[in-house]
This record gives sequence, structure tokens and C-alpha cells, in this order.
Amino acid sequence: MTLTFNDVFGFAAFASNVAGNLMLTRKNAGGWHVRIVSILLWGAYGVQTASLPIIANAVTFLGINIYGLWNWRRMAAAEGR
Repeated sequence: MTLTFNDVFGFAAFASNVAGNLMLTRKNAGGWHVRIVSILLWGAYGVQTASLPIIANAVTFLGINIYGLWNWRRMAAAEGR
């Protein structure tokens, strides 16, 4: 079995998604940045594979993750962290 560039890209998106989610479950704010990178990788993977559902998922979750990062920073500032 030979991995293609698209496969490597897809696995990088998968791995960063898992890492970002684990970081967020441990309340590590850096997880938002990892998740945003993951979503950008998923979006690029969706474009490479011409998958509209993956592209739609990436666009949607990019917005959710940017909102999450913004909200997390706002709450931390309100708590004086």
C-alpha cells in the first residue's frame, strides 16, 4: 500500500484534530490553535479530493473554532487570567 500526498494530508488533518480535541478536554487553550490548523488542513484536503461535504464541514467548524477561541479569551480576560 502506497500513501499518496492526499493520504498524508488527510492523516495530518486527522492527527491534529485528535490532538486539538485532547488539548481542549484538558482545558489547554492552545488546543484552539491546533483545531484551527486541523480545520484548514481538512479544508485543503476537501479541495484536493473535490469533496463538497468535507469543504462544508471545514468552513462550518472553522467558524465554530474561531468563535470558541474568541469566547475562551473573553472569559479568561473577565476572570483576570
